[in-house]
Amino acid sequence: MTDWPDSTVHLPYVVEIERDDGETRAYPAHFVTLTPDFVFVRDPAGGFENIPTRSVRSARVTVQELPADHDSVRAEYPNAYLPWDDHVEPVVRSVHESATTLAAAARQCGRPPAHLVAKAREFGYDLGEKLNNAGHEPEPEPDALQVLFARRAARNDYLVICKPGVPDPYQVLSRHRIDPVDLYRLGSWGFAVPLTGYQLERAAATGGPALPEDPDVERIEFDHDRLAPHFRTPPERRVHGEYLVSVRGSGDPLTVAARAGVSPQCVLDGINVFGGAMTDAQIQALRRDPDVDHIEDNGMVDLD
Repeated sequence: MTDWPDSTVHLPYVVEIERDDGETRAYPAHFVTLTPDFVFVRDPAGGFENIPTRSVRSARVTVQELPADHDSVRAEYPNAYLPWDDHVEPVVRSVHESATTLAAAARQCGRPPAHLVAKAREFGYDLGEKLNNAGHEPEPEPDALQVLFARRAARNDYLVICKPGVPDPYQVLSRHRIDPVDLYRLGSWGFAVPLTGYQLERAAATGGPALPEDPDVERIEFDHDRLAPHFRTPPERRVHGEYLVSVRGSGDPLTVAARAGVSPQCVLDGINVFGGAMTDAQIQALRRDPDVDHIEDNGMVDLD
């Protein structure tokens, strides 16, 4: 079995490819695509292999187990165990130079402090002492820019309960520039919608109070029991048993798929979507996954 040397990154797959000359090689993979023309494998560091299908005798994809603390750590640090990007070096350097605290850097990156310390060693920075002293680091001031940014960028699901007698919740949406397309529930009681902290804080388009103080709004609550909506395609156009899953920016399509035991047939990185064949049980698991925005049936389109 092929291991990935960075323990702060989860390796979702190992791909074993047997060539037509009899040689078998295992590839660590974060992304896999199999087409009639080529087999494309990309590792978590961005390295890749593009192998002509005509030279492949067989290919086997093994889904790796998630780390034991994966879900609990991701609940607090949404980018934990995802591949690193190029922006991490200046972040750990600023911690090394004491320009920012380790705790603030962890919040900025969405990764556990211990993972940042481990990654910093690759750049020659020893942050071990800062990890030991992390509990004594001063919290940033409530009006600090980094706290303001984190609060306004955070996106959660909310139930917006309108006051009795409000005739049209769409008036509330219009006042606060909320796109009706974003709603996943709507009724005479109000509506349910994902909102950022900024959308909750900004004044209404008319110059009136923010959404929580809107005169037509009784209260706003977290929607802890939200299921991701499943948009259905008309039966005559539906590809039965195949679905497209849209993943939020906080999640990684391959990691979300692995959690539900799904082997994607395609992954569209640019829009954070994966697709493939799924069972009813897998669809229900994905609807409960907090990183899933919505699911839709795969369908056929007629081109005139």
